[in-house]
Amino acid sequence: MKKLITICLLAFMMNCQEKKEHEIFKRKGEPNVVYFENSDEEMNIAVKNAKETLFEFEKAIQSNNPDYSNFTLKQEFDTSDGGGEHIWIGNIHLKDGKYYGIVQNEPVDPKVGVKLGDSVEVPAGKISDWMYNDKNTVKGAYTIKVMRKYMTPEEKKEMDAEGIIYE
Repeated sequence: MKKLITICLLAFMMNCQEKKEHEIFKRKGEPNVVYFENSDEEMNIAVKNAKETLFEFEKAIQSNNPDYSNFTLKQEFDTSDGGGEHIWIGNIHLKDGKYYGIVQNEPVDPKVGVKLGDSVEVPAGKISDWMYNDKNTVKGAYTIKVMRKYMTPEEKKEMDAEGIIYE
């Protein structure tokens, strides 16, 4: 399962003028980062769908269903260039109507104000995706489905070998 988490925890940044659209930034020991422009229609639709279906995530996390696991949210953090870096937050729990969790990967922009392993509150307005496992099926993961198009064949093969189904 560790390999799946590594591949699934792709971060993405939007509106980075110095990066080409869909450029992949490889980091040793960290997930790759795929850059998207703010105007990327497919990614914007994915984020919109995630926001519109967040109630499904909340319903699942509150259900205490033993088949559900790995509740994770993607949060947008402001970057020094005026764009945003989207980072997965894991170990999500809901308390008093607010989400809390642990930063799952090291940010590309050190000025986002968090680092790997930090505990954070995830403001609802900053959520750009969500996912959880229902046994071997991943629910949500809208942005991962878009980013999968930019994975190498080896990364796709490794992801598929885990036997997880992205619904």
